[in-house]
Amino acid sequence: MMETTDNAPDGGEVPLGDLQSEFLLNIEDIDNLKKLTAQKLIEMASGDIVDHIQDDEYLLDSIGKKPGTYYRDLIFALIQIRLPEEEAKRDWKEILKHKYILSERLGRNVGIHVASLDYYTNLKKQIVSPKIVDAREYVDTASRALTDDLTRAYNRYFFDDEFKRLFLQARTSGKLFSLIMLDLDHFKKYNDNNGHIQGDIALIETVRILHAVCSQDNAVCRYGGEEFTVLLPEFGLESAFKTAENIRQAIYDYRFVNEQALPGGRLSASLGVTTYRDDIASPQQMIEEADVALYRAKNEGRNRVRTFITASVQ
Repeated sequence: MMETTDNAPDGGEVPLGDLQSEFLLNIEDIDNLKKLTAQKLIEMASGDIVDHIQDDEYLLDSIGKKPGTYYRDLIFALIQIRLPEEEAKRDWKEILKHKYILSERLGRNVGIHVASLDYYTNLKKQIVSPKIVDAREYVDTASRALTDDLTRAYNRYFFDDEFKRLFLQARTSGKLFSLIMLDLDHFKKYNDNNGHIQGDIALIETVRILHAVCSQDNAVCRYGGEEFTVLLPEFGLESAFKTAENIRQAIYDYRFVNEQALPGGRLSASLGVTTYRDDIASPQQMIEEADVALYRAKNEGRNRVRTFITASVQ
C-alpha cells in the first residue's frame, strides 16, 4: 500500500515520495555554491588557476563534503542543471577532456565555464538557450529568494521546503527533529500604539534575538506577520523545549521601544513545541501540533512555552 500525506494543495492525497521533489534551489544548494565559488574550487578542480588539476579527494576534504554529492554540485554550480552523481561524474570527466581539446585548438585556456557551456550546448545538446551568469551574483540572488525582505529570516518558501525535507528524512532514517512556533504577544496593540515602522523594527529585533539564542544548525523562519518558526534538526523534545524557553526569556528580557503600554509592560512571546514521532502521519499534522501547543500557551496567559505532548519537561 502506498504511503500518503494529506499535505496536498487541493486537500487531496499525494504520495509521500513527492516530498522528495526539490525546488530549483534550496539552502543546501546555496551553501555548496558559496563554497565552490568563493574558494574558487571549481577553477582549482579544472586546472584553471593552477598548473595541474587538483585531486578530487583533496577538494572533497577542503569543503568538508561527503562523496556522493561532489560532482553533482560541481555541475550545478557551473551550469545550474541537476544530475545524478554518477552522470555528473561522467560529464565532469568529459568536460575536462573537452576543455583540453578546445584549449589546444585555440592556443589558450578557454576556462572551465566556457568549456562546460560548449559541452552541454554543442555536444550533449542539453541547453537550449545558453547564457553565462556570474556565479556569485547567482548565489546572492538565490539567497534573497529564500529570505524575508524585512527581517532577513528565512521565508515561508524556505520553511515549507526544508520542513518537508526534514520530515522525509525523519520518516526514512529515523533522525529526530523538532519544530518551534512562536507568536509575539499583543503585537497588534504594539503596532497600534507605536506605528508600523516601529513594529517592523520590533520584528527585526526579534529575529536578531532568535539568531543569538539558536544554534547555527537551527533555521529561523518568518512564518507570517508576527509569527516565526524554528526548525531544530536532531533535537528531541526536551532539548527543543529548553531552546524555546531560552528564546522566551531572551525576548522578555529585551527592552523594546515603548513596550510599557502593553499588558504586563513587556513585549513577550508565546511558543509551541513539537517533535517528530512515527505516529505523525504528515508534515501538516506536525505543524498543527505546534500550533495547538502555541495556542495553549496563549490561552494559559501568554509569555510561556507549551509542548503538544505533556512531558516531564513541563
